[in-house]
Amino acid sequence: MKIKGSIYIFCTCLFLCNALTALGQRKPVNQRNVDSILQLVGTMDKDLQAIKLLTSQAGKNRYAAPTKRLIDNAVKISEEVNSPEMLANSYYSLGNFHFFNSQLDSASTYLNKSASFIEGKEFPFLRSGISATRGGIAKKQDAISQSIVYTMRAKEILDKIDTTTLTPELKKKRKGQNLVLSNSLANLYNKTEDYETSLIYYNLANEAALSMNDTYGAGVITSNKGNLLLKMGRHQDALEALKKGKELKTKAGAPLTSLGISSLNIGAAHLELGDVEKAMQNFNDAMAIFEEKKHAAGIAEVLPLRGTLFIKKGNLDLAIADCEKAKNLIDAIKVPELMTAACECLFDAYKRKGNFEKALENFEMFTVARDSVINEKNIKKLTQIEMQYDFNKKQEEQEAILQKEKQLKRNILIGLITLAVFSIVIILFLRKRMQYKNRLAVQTEALQQQKITELQQKNKLIAMNSMIEGQEAERLRIAKDLHDSLGGLLSTVKAHFTTIQNEINVLSELNLTEKTNQLIDEACIEVRRISHNMMPHALSISGLQGAIEDVGTHLKEQGYDVNIEITNLPKNIEPTKEVMIYRLIQEIISNIRKHANAKNILVQLVGHNQELNLLIEDDGKGFNIKKVKANGGLGLKSIHSRVAYLDGTIDWDSQPGNGTSVTINIPLL
Repeated sequence: MKIKGSIYIFCTCLFLCNALTALGQRKPVNQRNVDSILQLVGTMDKDLQAIKLLTSQAGKNRYAAPTKRLIDNAVKISEEVNSPEMLANSYYSLGNFHFFNSQLDSASTYLNKSASFIEGKEFPFLRSGISATRGGIAKKQDAISQSIVYTMRAKEILDKIDTTTLTPELKKKRKGQNLVLSNSLANLYNKTEDYETSLIYYNLANEAALSMNDTYGAGVITSNKGNLLLKMGRHQDALEALKKGKELKTKAGAPLTSLGISSLNIGAAHLELGDVEKAMQNFNDAMAIFEEKKHAAGIAEVLPLRGTLFIKKGNLDLAIADCEKAKNLIDAIKVPELMTAACECLFDAYKRKGNFEKALENFEMFTVARDSVINEKNIKKLTQIEMQYDFNKKQEEQEAILQKEKQLKRNILIGLITLAVFSIVIILFLRKRMQYKNRLAVQTEALQQQKITELQQKNKLIAMNSMIEGQEAERLRIAKDLHDSLGGLLSTVKAHFTTIQNEINVLSELNLTEKTNQLIDEACIEVRRISHNMMPHALSISGLQGAIEDVGTHLKEQGYDVNIEITNLPKNIEPTKEVMIYRLIQEIISNIRKHANAKNILVQLVGHNQELNLLIEDDGKGFNIKKVKANGGLGLKSIHSRVAYLDGTIDWDSQPGNGTSVTINIPLL
């Protein structure tokens, strides 16, 4: 059976996931959890606390599909109470649900609806959240300038909050959100090549991470800052930042691959500073880690840089060997930036050796790769300019609409004031007329009230006599019932207990204990079977790796030849995401068992750069992918839905008679 190798996409700038609020150890959301929460809310008052419980539970579970019921319930309660704050929170949560599920148009619609219930500077955390999510939508649409505007607005709202009025919990929330927003702004400005502004926000994010004792987060941000300083040509500052970042990541127990990237970037800084020996040492350190972890993209990044060092030292053959190897790797991973470095190195080495034919060949490849990179950047810039123009135009249109609305409100206010004055005049006239009538009515009412009072006193006396007579009759009835009914019943119970006492010896011979134990054992077996299907024991005890290995064991018991390969699996995967990945593997394995008629199955799960790469292959009968997709098979739809929920990508490779291979890349951020 032909096994495909995993393809890694290299990225030196790791995204900051530690700054997000810790979600804690919780059970994955399912319909039963949702039912429990809804039942609890049903016992609460229909107020803001109930709405916050519903929306916070949806957010903590990353807005998974079952949480839609929680949000819908929050919207329903808010509409019944008609509270602006409750409605704003509910529709904000609904907007986030659509954003996390990549339904961007619906997300924008409900965010706008949430904002419509907020007046002035009310609810700053909510206003900041709305703007931050709008920034996320713009980023997903590659509208970087718009994303910066919205993210900046979100941060400005947080910065203006009077912290002296906040509880410790809200202060912590504000600091965590500021950390995420600062890091987002740094990454966004980095994309627009506004390096000075990006550097400012990296510094702010780093200070926030250190103040929150987030050592790993601070290490990642400091390393990103070092990479930015390299781009800016501040090589000595970059070297110091990269070393500090590696030190923080080492202290936090970062993955080896992350430390290898740090060594690679430190070597690049030494190379720019002309320190060949230290550069070579760091490149070799990085290479050792990447080779150990089979990190193809990392190896492809190191080789051209090390080849450049060999050229400087006069070792042309070693330089050519490194860069030719890099070219072969880059052909597989398709990264034009790395291809330019490898071809430039080979051009220089072959030219120095006098092999001008090879030098020319690599120069032409260098030119093609460089032009590809330039064209891609130009296309992105043009797209951003067009989207910025559209954004500015929409902003102007919205501003004009707001002005019209303000004018309409002023006109309505003037009309209401005029109507109020006219109403007051009429009311004063009617009031005087009513005062005269009221004086006559008061005198008549006083006489009637005197008669009513006399009647009420008589009725009270009659009612009191009736009540006393009723109480006495009820006391007599209860006394009779106690004596005749309950007394006899207690005597009967006593007699029964005496009979049971006499029959104890007979009952002990019926062997009910053994029969009861057998029934309990059968019930326990059934409960274990059901609980294993709902939430495997291995997943709760030893995590995702143990659960996958447990799947492999069951497959072997069923006669399959199974190979499970799990490498560099992160320890901090969110519980919800762990369960979703496990269910995804279950779904694919189930399809293999039902349809493939396979004998051999490979499951390969590799973690790298805050990403998981899942490869599942079988040697079964295969299928026509286009035909199955056209028929709308439920199995493939379910798999694609789970991958979409995880923000991942999926690639199928199958032909009838040649087995099936599916590759899935899942981001962990």
